[in-house]
Amino acid sequence: MRDKQETARQIRVGVIGAGGMGERHARNLTHEVAAAQVVALSDVDAARLGVVAAACGVTHTFTDADELIRHSDVEAVLIAAPDRFHAALTQACLAVGKPVLCEKPLALSAAEARRIVDAEVAGGRRLVQVGLMREYDPAHLRVKQLLDSGALGKVLAFRGVHINGGALSWRTVEDVITNSAVHDLHSARWMMGDEIVRVYASHAPYSADRPDTARLVLIQLHYRGGAVGHIECNMEAGYGYEVDVKLTGERGSAETSSLQSAVVRRDNQRGQWIEQDWLQRFETAYIHEVREWICSLQVGAPTGPSAWDGYASMLVADACIASAKSGQPVDVDIPEMAEMYRRT
Repeated sequence: MRDKQETARQIRVGVIGAGGMGERHARNLTHEVAAAQVVALSDVDAARLGVVAAACGVTHTFTDADELIRHSDVEAVLIAAPDRFHAALTQACLAVGKPVLCEKPLALSAAEARRIVDAEVAGGRRLVQVGLMREYDPAHLRVKQLLDSGALGKVLAFRGVHINGGALSWRTVEDVITNSAVHDLHSARWMMGDEIVRVYASHAPYSADRPDTARLVLIQLHYRGGAVGHIECNMEAGYGYEVDVKLTGERGSAETSSLQSAVVRRDNQRGQWIEQDWLQRFETAYIHEVREWICSLQVGAPTGPSAWDGYASMLVADACIASAKSGQPVDVDIPEMAEMYRRT
């Protein structure tokens, strides 16, 4: 057993990205995780970098993320840079042997994600965790635990709803699926405990002359074990942010409730406040995610969504993109995973 003082010492973390997501992670690590110390921060926006660094008492700041990764004071790295940089930055962490929590998606394609998996397997140990944080959301966990207990009997169907209040600009089908729906695709695998073997995706564009855009995406799923699924990803509902799942089994069903506010009855109306965005809806999940990540580094026992989960989700995402473009169902071939990724 490790010396108690060794396992209790703080893990020195470098955070790449000081935007909304990076700032949230940096603040959570600083104020919610006693076992962590944010010692370095990187962002190309020097003004933003300075504000977040001051708020978190950061010692080292960089505009070059690679310098942060290589710095001797940094033991572990959290990547919250834009999606297009995730794969290269994760590979850079693997190259120097530093544990990394990378925001989703792990990469922009399954092929790119597979290269990360191959590099990690070649190194012989898990260093990568992917920020698919719904595994840490109390509402999702309660439904997952009920399913795993056998109370619902054999599971027959998965339903996921992902609603955004609005987008700053029109988004392409590829962006919606890889950046937003990838969360739902991971939930569909993780919660059901089964792999997806076929998808059929369709979408409603913002405009008839821009068929490459997607205001709303619908995805039908077929599982290896015979179950079916459905995901609705709405980019511009106009009223708020909601994420919910429902699992249907032989002996009943269970579903989450994303609305956490009080029910108010007033002036002949009954209603609840709806969260504005994911930072509000998953506030607790983000705290639990980094807390458990740091704990796993202290005890040397990797946990949470792995590089393989990031890769498998992108295999399904790539198939969804191909289906949305072709208008036809697309099969998904998820290969046998390496033993190091099996969860106990």
